[in-house]
Amino acid sequence: MKRDIAEMKRMLPLPTLMEWLGIGESAKTSARCPFHQDSRASFSIYETPKGWRWKCHASCGGGDEVALIERAENLSRTDAIARLRELAVPPVLDWNSGGASKSAEVIFPSDLHSGNRAELECVAALRKVDFWAVATMQQNGVLRFGTVCSSPCWIVMDDSRLCAEARRMDGAFFPAVGPLSERKAHTLRGSKKNWPVGISLPADLTKHFRKVLLLEGSGDLVAGYHFALAGPADWLPIAILGASVRGLDPAALLLLSGKRVRIVPHCDAAGRNAAELWAAEIAQAGCAVDGFSLEGLRKQDGTLLGDLNDATEILPADAAQLEGLWE
Repeated sequence: MKRDIAEMKRMLPLPTLMEWLGIGESAKTSARCPFHQDSRASFSIYETPKGWRWKCHASCGGGDEVALIERAENLSRTDAIARLRELAVPPVLDWNSGGASKSAEVIFPSDLHSGNRAELECVAALRKVDFWAVATMQQNGVLRFGTVCSSPCWIVMDDSRLCAEARRMDGAFFPAVGPLSERKAHTLRGSKKNWPVGISLPADLTKHFRKVLLLEGSGDLVAGYHFALAGPADWLPIAILGASVRGLDPAALLLLSGKRVRIVPHCDAAGRNAAELWAAEIAQAGCAVDGFSLEGLRKQDGTLLGDLNDATEILPADAAQLEGLWE
């Protein structure tokens, strides 16, 4: 049993577990405790030689991943271990569909649908990308539309249906509600954030891609498709939805096996740190992995690029450097 628990904790370490449980904002060395009204940043997580630990320096306790589930979901230790196993064990792969089984618990909007031309044009204008980029995403099953939090939204997902993220069609932020703060993107409940969105396509599409462009966030995923239109046809853009994700789903690593992976991080410390962690894990899975930096490149207004989506407005004098994306 101890070996079984240790393996589950390796597959789903504390920072990633907290993301999945919706308390990822507290996955820091100093943060507000997610379990009580906290104005003093009394919560912390840290890594030890024996694994990850969390502690509330007020009165909520501490411990490992199992203890966190006990506290977060008010479960007995036995039930918390069963819950960890449920979350950590990867889905059975269906190689005929090119991805994971469709047993995910993501709650999609009741009006989830393929977009009409007006909706596709709206996303293209909103993200400043070519219309055919979003049309290709829709064809690949990576872009859908629906009503989320009472607002019309565009939604990134893939054939696995394991993870999905919505953004408003009007470009506005989602308002704060309950424990959720104001946010530009809304991850659909039940999503596995360590699943790279876009990696699981129908089998007839998957076989065409030998190289993978690993990006950060739904905005960069759209930009990845935009730039891929002019690049070699064997590159597939995919995206992890947040730099706080510490490790990739084991099933996703299997899908990446044997492919060349290029990571394009955001131009900030969080993006660079995440890229290093992802690269190490992907390399261990047997992939050839490298990175492409946007650092120092400028937008047309002279400001520095923050991410790949900013590169859709790149200064012409710097545009030639983007050609290295496909080398």
